[in-house]
Amino acid sequence: MKTVIQILISAVIGFIVATLMLNNFTLDLFKYADAIVVIILFINIILLGVSFKIYWQVKKLHNTEANGDEEDEVDLLIYKKFADHSFFIHSSIVLSVLVLCTTLITSQSVYLTIIAIVTMILSYLFTLYMTNLIRLIYPERNIPKISDSKYEEKLLEVSDEGERHVMLIGFYKSYNLMNFVLFIAIVLSTFYSITTNHSQLFSIILIGIVLIIVNGKYCFSVRNK
Repeated sequence: MKTVIQILISAVIGFIVATLMLNNFTLDLFKYADAIVVIILFINIILLGVSFKIYWQVKKLHNTEANGDEEDEVDLLIYKKFADHSFFIHSSIVLSVLVLCTTLITSQSVYLTIIAIVTMILSYLFTLYMTNLIRLIYPERNIPKISDSKYEEKLLEVSDEGERHVMLIGFYKSYNLMNFVLFIAIVLSTFYSITTNHSQLFSIILIGIVLIIVNGKYCFSVRNK
């Protein structure tokens, strides 16, 4: 999975750097909307393909006969595959929304809009299929349905202490990373506004509000415990 992620990140960074160099380090994204949409759709299709492959790998692992230590290794592999699948599917949903918004803003071909909607639906279906598969593999865990309105709370309830500790560390690292990334987004949006004369003031204010709400939610949740 690391190789795929490194390739995708390298492709995105390479495209941005090459575009900046060709334009004397000024960037007008409107001029490259077509290329951006096509690249994101291409990446999205790769993510869906990898997710589909992981789904069948998990299904195959479930049907593997194993005992003792081998069974523990199979369970660990299924756990890692499920985590990889979750990452690819969530990334695919975000990219689908990004493509949909870009096509609407730049009034591109309706076909691209339809493809974006289709990839979004496929991502959601893959999430449902994988969650149902995990519920089938571990019927004793009573894992909630993803459509359950209290999915997160019930998932924590069925998790043991070790799993909750791992999730807590993951959530906290994500929280800290999100604060840093959103701050960088404000800086880059300001830089983009200055260099292109296309004001991103609304986005900057919106990101600032999101930062205040998220940090406020965390601080008050911790304080009220």
